[in-house]
Amino acid sequence: MKFLNGRLLIKFVDEKFIPSTMNGNIHFSSYEYFKKLEEGTNDKGKKDNKENAEYDPIDLNRHAFFIRFPQKGEPPLSAENQKERFKEAKYLPLLKATEIINFLDEDKKYGISSFTIMDPDKDMENGKIKASFIKDVSEISNSRKILLFSEYDLIKSLIKFEQDNNFYDITCQKVEYTKSNKGIRNGFQKDPKYSRQHEWRIRINMNILNDNGDIYLPRLDIEIVNKLEGITIIDK
Repeated sequence: MKFLNGRLLIKFVDEKFIPSTMNGNIHFSSYEYFKKLEEGTNDKGKKDNKENAEYDPIDLNRHAFFIRFPQKGEPPLSAENQKERFKEAKYLPLLKATEIINFLDEDKKYGISSFTIMDPDKDMENGKIKASFIKDVSEISNSRKILLFSEYDLIKSLIKFEQDNNFYDITCQKVEYTKSNKGIRNGFQKDPKYSRQHEWRIRINMNILNDNGDIYLPRLDIEIVNKLEGITIIDK
């Protein structure tokens, strides 16, 4: 890449998708896809059941938590017997809690395209990508070819796409890894257990994609490499 304005975006791509992606076709998958990603495969670690979920912190001043193990053969809890049953329950004081709310109607409406973001100021040393960063993303790279994008150039192309299509609901940014998104739900919050992915996303309405689930961004300057270890950035 001749010039790098800002951060570097990395996309690990299967061999069969390289020509299409390098031609400017950016593929999107629905939220539903990421919830079902690992079904029927041994490829673990990428599925996120909480994709597009709202992490709503519970107000502990308004909620109490009890636990009681039912006795064998006793009838289900009902309005008539719940008062008596709760007398036997044990109160569990919790310091913090989170309620997970899923929005199934949006699972097919919105889609995302995922990249790995590399910040030269944090993830590089002496012009080379740090070994710790490479280790972090080794699981998702899975020995695939590596396509490199300038974050600045990709955002510029997305803005042009919006203008050309009179469409203004494209969002892109680095993923925030948090146990609680404080009611925020926009597809850019994920559980901290995924933080090693260093993910950067584009979110878009699925109904503007072509038949292949892509948008076309012409004139993108994309480079291809075999290994992250081979990337060098010179600060002029």
